Amino acid sequence: MHDKPDFSSYSHSELLDVKEHIDKEAYPDRYAEIVNLLSATAHPAKAPDNEKEEHEINKYSTFWPRFFAAAIDGVVFAFILYFECLIFGIEYDAQDKFLQAINGVQFAVYAIFMHGFFGQTLGKMVMGVKVLNHDTETQINVLQALRRESVNLALNIVWVFLSLTVAVSLESHGAISENLALVVIMPTPKAYIR
Repeated sequence: MHDKPDFSSYSHSELLDVKEHIDKEAYPDRYAEIVNLLSATAHPAKAPDNEKEEHEINKYSTFWPRFFAAAIDGVVFAFILYFECLIFGIEYDAQDKFLQAINGVQFAVYAIFMHGFFGQTLGKMVMGVKVLNHDTETQINVLQALRRESVNLALNIVWVFLSLTVAVSLESHGAISENLALVVIMPTPKAYIR
């Protein structure tokens, strides 16, 4: 009738699948062979492959730890911003674009420093997440951390310069050009646009 499959060539996951779907009453000898192969002594080479695959999958399943690490870093920077405002006598205003831009640059520098020297920020330390080099799975260096944060750093630096340009233009001319208002994308009263 049907040729008997060579279950010894099956992977661990394939054996588990066959065990789950085989007709035990029609093929009791095949079922028994599968059970024997699944035991650690009879089929040792297949289980570690499956365990290694599961470990690889779980190793990169870090959405929630990264989410909470970012939240922790956000709290840390809220305290830093609060203390900076106290030290420099600045009253924090959520509409202060310049202060937000400076804070963005500080956060990018913090991320570069922490990832470059420790492989993780304070939040990632708490959550047990580490940034590694993809190829070698070793800690990244400062240059790799800089490349990793370069877009965030560059955008925040541009934001600082745009905020300064608006402030200087308003201080010296009492108004800003319409093009500058469009670039900054900020609600600017018409009295300040020339």
